[in-house]
Amino acid sequence: MKRIVVLAADNAVAGGIISFMDVFSFCNTYWKVTQANAEEDLFECKILSPNGEPISSDYGLSLPVVPHADAEHYLSHADAVVVASSTITNRTELESYLKAFHPHMSSLHQFAQTGKPIAAYCSGTLVLAASGLLDGKTATCVWWLAELFKRRFPKVNLCMDHLVINDGQLHTAGATTANLSLALQLVKQLVGEQIATQMAKVLLIDPNRISQQPFMTLDAEPQHKDLLVSRIQDWMQLHLAQSFLLDDIADKFAVGKRTLIRRFKKALNETPASYMQRLRVDEAKRLLETTELALEQIVIKVGYEDVSSFRKLFIQLTSVSPRAYRQKFNTHSCCEY
Repeated sequence: MKRIVVLAADNAVAGGIISFMDVFSFCNTYWKVTQANAEEDLFECKILSPNGEPISSDYGLSLPVVPHADAEHYLSHADAVVVASSTITNRTELESYLKAFHPHMSSLHQFAQTGKPIAAYCSGTLVLAASGLLDGKTATCVWWLAELFKRRFPKVNLCMDHLVINDGQLHTAGATTANLSLALQLVKQLVGEQIATQMAKVLLIDPNRISQQPFMTLDAEPQHKDLLVSRIQDWMQLHLAQSFLLDDIADKFAVGKRTLIRRFKKALNETPASYMQRLRVDEAKRLLETTELALEQIVIKVGYEDVSSFRKLFIQLTSVSPRAYRQKFNTHSCCEY
């Protein structure tokens, strides 16, 4: 039997923990149905809290945990440890959860010495990063906290191209339901690919869902406090169809180009040009989702003339073609290009 330990603290997302544990529960059911002589479960999955008291989730649900007296023994016999997520949208909420989670940190470092898998999903990836175990490693995180992650944990090589990333014993996954893909990866590593493949079929988890880039949107990114940059962002949004240079923006807002670039990098961690590209792709995504306009028409509406170059940019920023994006997110469209 393989033992999975979920480390959590108050305000953890209950759905994330329960759905993650459900994958291993279904594995047990499948194993007993298909193996007539099976005498024990494939997995045992338990939650550990900082003080041995039940976890009070983000919705106030009470989640049972291993008694404090048994926690050390249970952790020492675990085959994998998982860091649960919490409702985190900014640095203040992150610091609050890190404070609640802090008693787990020594246990996390101790378990790391075994070389066995350590995993985290959604905002839990930031908690794992705070432990220092991801320093020098490649990891992913929940996409709307990517900028906070980069600023708070510069020693981690953050990669947003993939849904799940493993670097040695460390496994990280993106937003919310990426925890299901993460669970399947652990199933594959601990008991084999055949069981993992069957669970993907039983639970309708797409094994080809490898990137979270198509789901990213500027609307959900954290807000900054630079009023000048905010004004320029609003102006860019209103003038997407126009062609303009950095000099034009600098003149419009009476600011030097160097100052403009510096303010954008401080507020958004990118240049005005790269932000404008993302803004145009984001608008193209909206039009692909909500209209049946041909790509040629969409390209003009977002300020481009060359369809081929825009398609390349779209694929670069979303990991899928405009056609594939429309097929995925616009259920009323049958257009192809």
